[in-house]
Amino acid sequence: MSKPGNKISRARIIVETAALILVVLLTKNDKLQLFFILFLAGIAVSLFAGRFFCGWICPMNTLFRVIDVVYKKLKIKRINPPKFLANKIVRLLFLLLFIASLVFIKVKGLHINMLLYVIMFSVLVTLFFKEEFWHRNLCPFGTILSFTSRRAGRSLRIDEELCISCGKCQKVCPSQSIGTLENNKRRNQPNECLLCFQCSDACPTDICNYDR
Repeated sequence: MSKPGNKISRARIIVETAALILVVLLTKNDKLQLFFILFLAGIAVSLFAGRFFCGWICPMNTLFRVIDVVYKKLKIKRINPPKFLANKIVRLLFLLLFIASLVFIKVKGLHINMLLYVIMFSVLVTLFFKEEFWHRNLCPFGTILSFTSRRAGRSLRIDEELCISCGKCQKVCPSQSIGTLENNKRRNQPNECLLCFQCSDACPTDICNYDR
């Protein structure tokens, strides 16, 4: 019998593949900006249910998954970013730069698809640096959702009483939202969690669950 997490993963793959196809079609028809409507819906959902947009819809995360599979097969290791870049100030500055760019493009009436450039930049960054660097320090969409999901009523949680401290969930987490407690148990940080359920797939005791 397959684990519930495996069924969730299959559903996620279908949804994220459909979302990626949508991005390709919108790009082809020069209407990629319409994708912001989905992001606004993702913000609304994050207020009470967490960052499903990141784990299920975001084209960047879908492309990262492909890169991760290829790198693992080729045994290519990515590097850690410089420490001065891995802080909250850089995260906020990048968000402000993104917003300022959107305003500038709108005011000047420029025909520039900012979202497409962000996608390409994210892929470039992730080719060299570990994936969590983009999720936690650079992604403007992720930064916004990390704020809006702070008080979400539902989230993915780890049953600390049943945790066997194997760390498998932590190893597969693309955003490194899972931390280690003093007793060596693991705990998830909901507002940084992408709700990709990779931890649920990896957990041998099936204790990484979405508020069940």
